[in-house]
Amino acid sequence: MSATRTLAQFISDTDFADLPPPVVEAAKIAILDGVANVVAGSVQELADIIGRYVQDAGGSPQSSVVGWGYQTNPPAAAFANGVFGHCLDYEIQGFPPTHGTSSCLPAALALAEQHHVPGRRVITAYALGWEIQGRLRAASAPATRPGYHPPGLVGPLGGAAAAAKTLDLDTEQTLMALGIAASRTGGLTANTGTMVKSTHPGNAARMGAEAGILAAMGYTASDEALESPVGYAAALFGGELDWEVATGSLGASWRLADPGFDIKRFPAQVYMQNVIEAALNLREQNNVDPNNIQQVTIHRRGRGHSGPVPRSGLDGKFSVEYCAAAALLDGHVGIDTFTDARRFAPDMEDMLGRIQVEPEGPESGATLTTAVLKDGATVSGECAAFRGSATNPMSRDERLAKVRDCFQRALSDSDTERVLEMLENLEHLDDTAQLMSVLGQPAAGRG
Repeated sequence: MSATRTLAQFISDTDFADLPPPVVEAAKIAILDGVANVVAGSVQELADIIGRYVQDAGGSPQSSVVGWGYQTNPPAAAFANGVFGHCLDYEIQGFPPTHGTSSCLPAALALAEQHHVPGRRVITAYALGWEIQGRLRAASAPATRPGYHPPGLVGPLGGAAAAAKTLDLDTEQTLMALGIAASRTGGLTANTGTMVKSTHPGNAARMGAEAGILAAMGYTASDEALESPVGYAAALFGGELDWEVATGSLGASWRLADPGFDIKRFPAQVYMQNVIEAALNLREQNNVDPNNIQQVTIHRRGRGHSGPVPRSGLDGKFSVEYCAAAALLDGHVGIDTFTDARRFAPDMEDMLGRIQVEPEGPESGATLTTAVLKDGATVSGECAAFRGSATNPMSRDERLAKVRDCFQRALSDSDTERVLEMLENLEHLDDTAQLMSVLGQPAAGRG
């Protein structure tokens, strides 16, 4: 059986009852975190552009655009909500990194709302989308060119898998959905640190939803789109895709549970999490006044995507120097850390000039932050596995504190609790449209 058909068969054959309990629990944690990201993202500056763009384009009112008070067609809603879900760089991250939530979940939710699908099928669709996307990312990682942003390469396939299961497509239809999605791939790493980056998962969600809809209507594609000599693997990875990783032992293990995922404590690139926590540890453990810092050196493996002078608050999410400076100055790092107002504040400009990165950091992968104080003393802080990482997981209370902070940026207190109740009991929700009717209300301050 071909690789494309093997994956299609697995997607079609797998139902909620086939998911092991740890996978269901992991999926629910990930979905709750993902919805929180979408809600908080819906009130960001770039969301004002995307929300108006999608609204102006029009569309049959079938699926909600979160935080905006209108509905549009499912692919357009999936696009907008995918952008919102990724724009904070706050969603969970798998191994290797691929942004499976913002690529898969918006497609599933948009179609589930339209077709009044129960929550248990959304869980199944998300788990399958994450699995397919994660397998393809792991199978192709050694051959991926650095100019490609991975969610653009594997996200449309994950989105299509989630869409196919949400729509309950059969094997042949799912095969066509994967074939359609395989032709919708791309996305450039050069756009990291800009608004465009969040459209890579947004496009993946949109293309996944569209692929599922077209396949359900009878639209055709190659039935060997992945493995064809002129197909997906050949075009994007020079044919160097590990098919055993992509298709071996399907259902015997699930990537949501093994290797699992990191939950971000801070709304920045996953590689910045240790940086921020190390800087916070330095400040807190040594009771450091940032005004007394003369020089800071950050020891880590590599310099990060953005340089010492990020172009914007958004770009700061990928700057080692900025993330450390914010932690040292403010004693916390949150969503408001990455605004242009904070980026260009005088104290930030001054602190950035006092920070240097030593990219030959500890072999362990830990981050060590050392500060020389104005009195000549030297203090340090270290982080090897940030709180929320798979090896140092958050408690339920810690996860919910993050989720509530995200929800309350757009939802009332009562709606926050309603959404939490539905998502924590998602397998018992009869109709996903009930959830989306709350999430789709205009955010506070938006008429």
